[in-house]
Amino acid sequence: MNPVPPVTGNDAEIAAIQRIIAGTQFNTISKPSVVVGEAAAEAAAGFLEGEPPEGETTLFDTPAQLFEPTVVTQENIKEIIFDGGIYTAGEVCTGEFADGCAELGIK
Repeated sequence: MNPVPPVTGNDAEIAAIQRIIAGTQFNTISKPSVVVGEAAAEAAAGFLEGEPPEGETTLFDTPAQLFEPTVVTQENIKEIIFDGGIYTAGEVCTGEFADGCAELGIK
């Protein structure tokens, strides 16, 4: 198709970040695994101590803790992904993506 319709993704994996830098993907969703992982560890530790998690809200009749994801685009990729410590330029700005990283101020 020409023009290519906007392509979106989920989970902000390295390949998606590279596609956003290259301009072949419009956005992805960042849900930092550290934040989600820490909450899961707390819930697991509570279960081991006989204390089921209470949750901050209820979703589908189940106690839940919801996290607000961040939409990542070329406009905020440096701030969210690189300045936020999710990935380093060394992990992402390889080969064909180096020039795009430089254009976006990612070092």
